[in-house]
Amino acid sequence: MKNALVTGGSRGIGRGIALALADKGFNVAVNGRSESDAMRATIADIEAKGVRAIPVACDVSDWSAHEGLIADAEAKLGAPLTTLVCNAGVGGLRKADILDVQADSWDHVMDKNAKSVFFLAQRFARHLLARARPSDVPHSISFITSVSAFASSIDKAEYCVSKAAAGMVAKTFAQRLAPEGIQVFDIQPGIIETDLSRPVLEAYGKLITEKGITLEPRFGQPSEVGKAVAVVANGELPYCVGQALRPDGGLTLLRL
Repeated sequence: MKNALVTGGSRGIGRGIALALADKGFNVAVNGRSESDAMRATIADIEAKGVRAIPVACDVSDWSAHEGLIADAEAKLGAPLTTLVCNAGVGGLRKADILDVQADSWDHVMDKNAKSVFFLAQRFARHLLARARPSDVPHSISFITSVSAFASSIDKAEYCVSKAAAGMVAKTFAQRLAPEGIQVFDIQPGIIETDLSRPVLEAYGKLITEKGITLEPRFGQPSEVGKAVAVVANGELPYCVGQALRPDGGLTLLRL
């Protein structure tokens, strides 16, 4: 059986990932800081696809809670986890020019976007390596970072740095785990239409229609990020180690 834990899985990109995994036959543990109407709706939609879905409330920025989160997910699913998707993340506390960034905003994004994903992945990797794993079942970790992991923005510099750090977390875990048969990928979404991104969509929409910053002239959808993750989790990219996949509509394609 294929069993996934998706952090921040109640809404937006996390919800898109959870539903796409369900389409591939995964049972899904949906994580959020607390149980909510959004979490319950996502679970209902997953179950409608004929697989199991369970809620696992936990603030993943509390790295001391990671072991309990994994144990809770497996106990409720009644089976070992095979897949971790580190999707939960935050933006800066305020939009500010790089010359005005304050330490509290830096600490906020680094703690939640880099430190917490590192230690959750570490705990999950130790958990996998401590047990026998069927060779015919894919095992993987996906980190949801951003095109901001390498494309700089001077008005959200601390966020970019945190996502770049998360991208290196993906690379180093890929190096460590590939010999063990565990795939690791960095998923770098572009401009995705979600509730959380809505405040900036008008500005980005003008850049898309007037400046052509994406080659596909539209916003991406959470389901499209989800499909990238589901392909990885389902073992459909064999012999790939630590690659970055970019569902970004051509935003980052180098062109003349």
